[in-house]
Amino acid sequence: MNKKQDIMQAAERLFYLNGFHTTSTDKICSEAGVSTRTLYRYFPTREALTAAIMDERRERFFSQLHPPRHPDSISHLFDVMGNWMSAYGIRGCFFLKAWGEYAGEDPALAELAMSYRHEMRAYIAKCISHVCGRENVPLADAIWTLFEGTLTTAIIVGALAACEVGKAASLLLISRSGGQK
Repeated sequence: MNKKQDIMQAAERLFYLNGFHTTSTDKICSEAGVSTRTLYRYFPTREALTAAIMDERRERFFSQLHPPRHPDSISHLFDVMGNWMSAYGIRGCFFLKAWGEYAGEDPALAELAMSYRHEMRAYIAKCISHVCGRENVPLADAIWTLFEGTLTTAIIVGALAACEVGKAASLLLISRSGGQK
């Protein structure tokens, strides 16, 4: 693996576990096995590092989803979330944590964190449009709310159980609204 990726992986893990502001640059460098100078060669600021991690994490998650036209896109979304939480942990949403820490002090990072939410909501709306054969904003928002709630529910009942409940409720809502299963 290259040093840039080592830095990003160490920082992402530490930010997720400990928070963005409480994670020191020295701790990131120690975990990544690089010097501070090397970190700043790749990322001139902590904000640049944070933005790069959010971009890469968003891309990694969305790359696992089915295209919105796929008939199982909603069901698969919850499967991906379950696998993601099993692999990366159940400590809430990385993007929501970033927004919480940066909302009052760094509008660019706060907006980048919130853009994930907007993109997820738009993805679900496209999926619903294809599954139902028409736009259905209330249904899309209901499923988006179930998806968001899955993250919190997983803390109590576990990742796979929470995702199965979210998936079942979503499929029930789709079938009740006249959409396909």
